[in-house]
Amino acid sequence: MSLALYRKYRPQKWSDLTNQNHIKVTLQNEIEAGKLAHAFIFTGPRGVGKTTTARLLAKSINCLDRKDNQSEPCGKCESCLELTEGNDLDILEIDAASHTGVDNVRENIINNARFTPVKRKYKVFIIDEVHMLSISAFNALLKILEEPPAYAIFILATTEVHKVPSTIISRCQRFDFKKLNTQDLIDRLNWICQQEGIKVSKKILTDIARYSEGCLRDAESLLGQALSLGDKEISDEEASLIIPNSNYNSVLQLVNNLQYKNIEESIGLINKLANDGVDLIQFTDDLIEFLRKIIIAKVSEGLKDFSFDLDQEMEKAIIVLAQKFSINELLQIISLFSLKKTDIKTAAIPQMPLELAIIEYCQKSIASDDNNDFDDQQRAGPDESLTKTIKQNKSGVSNTTLKNNNFVACQKSKVKIKLSEIKSQWHELLVKLQDYNASLVFILKIAEPLELNGNVLKVGFKYAFHEQRVNQAKIKELIEGVLAEVYKAKLVINTCLLDSDYQSDFIDQQTSSDDVELVKEISITEDKQQKELIENLVQTFGGKIVE
Repeated sequence: MSLALYRKYRPQKWSDLTNQNHIKVTLQNEIEAGKLAHAFIFTGPRGVGKTTTARLLAKSINCLDRKDNQSEPCGKCESCLELTEGNDLDILEIDAASHTGVDNVRENIINNARFTPVKRKYKVFIIDEVHMLSISAFNALLKILEEPPAYAIFILATTEVHKVPSTIISRCQRFDFKKLNTQDLIDRLNWICQQEGIKVSKKILTDIARYSEGCLRDAESLLGQALSLGDKEISDEEASLIIPNSNYNSVLQLVNNLQYKNIEESIGLINKLANDGVDLIQFTDDLIEFLRKIIIAKVSEGLKDFSFDLDQEMEKAIIVLAQKFSINELLQIISLFSLKKTDIKTAAIPQMPLELAIIEYCQKSIASDDNNDFDDQQRAGPDESLTKTIKQNKSGVSNTTLKNNNFVACQKSKVKIKLSEIKSQWHELLVKLQDYNASLVFILKIAEPLELNGNVLKVGFKYAFHEQRVNQAKIKELIEGVLAEVYKAKLVINTCLLDSDYQSDFIDQQTSSDDVELVKEISITEDKQQKELIENLVQTFGGKIVE
């Protein structure tokens, strides 16, 4: 039976131990000086080398051929070989998770510690998951730790040191193990691939390292699954069968949508992920970790070592996003999604809690932006605020001020302008609009302002697709912004269709038959482009159009 990679390539000497240099150097110095503590406690995340280090320590101190003032075991003597094979009677490994009671501690540890080593210099007790012991078992262990025999060494390993009584910890030399960084994991995995004689791309190794989240044992297990495919070279397609898909591209897409408060696309993305069978809880965890990295990038570059590693392109995207969001916005998103994550399992529709988080964030943000911009306009005065509106919309920076114009205008306040003045300056409106959207100019050339009720301007259109175009939210905001600049009044557009036989001198004055044909051509082209875009999306995601 073939061994798992993490067992096959378990480090047999200190130089093979991946990272954990702060622990490795200290233990090696103690071994070389011959000044060992009688008890150690190794704590840290799973799969980062606690048990491996305990075995290396036991092997080094009992090695028969280890040279003076050196810490590396020879790996060839009887003691080293027996420990490697698990046959050394003086090295006792005890799983505290299955031996939690006081009787087991007395039988396996206390009674064994009374007898001198059978062959070796030291009798070593490695107690894994020591936090699982009962209170009475800890009390029994404490007695032997207080007065240990000179030949006994105790190594306690745990992932939850806070559950170990302080009386036990105080009698041990404590070492805290850390998660491994992505590059160390990649280097280790690449070395294993070389030993196995199998070619694996750096992209695959990077994906494995990132998915394992700093746990070497998980990384080696996942690599073992990939290598089990049996080929001399593992392709990306083959690896995708083993390595879970990364959610970070979808996370980046969602964060970009949230930046622009795009509710429709954000909810569409969540539903697509749900339909594709993506674990929404894991996706939410990835989103929260991604947002945390943005916060860290925003606070200080010096904190980057405390966040997970991503590829170069994703890191660039994070730097850009750090400039787009405020810390308060990021904290708000994290808080919302953290709360909603707990509801996913119990929700009748699993994606609904995330949809609600999206809506809540976007609505609050839009309302906050509107209030802030409205206050700015009140302080700036009407002319200055209108100029600010047009500049922001033209540069693509913000549409919130335009939304304010709609908000204020909807109050149906009176304006000091007449319909006749609007018609007489309509050409000026078309000239101004040319700077923003040429196709709108042609549409409004064959439209007519019909009536002015308060600050609501009713405009008639000859074609339904023109009316639909103007009623699109962003287009409507743009036109109302230009109206405000030209007429120095906050007007809201209300649209209607003109009768098919409607004749007007006003429209004839504004346009010609060539213009009408050009408008039709532009509209047809835009519809065609939109259809092509939809068809491309359907082909890309393997979907179908449902009428």
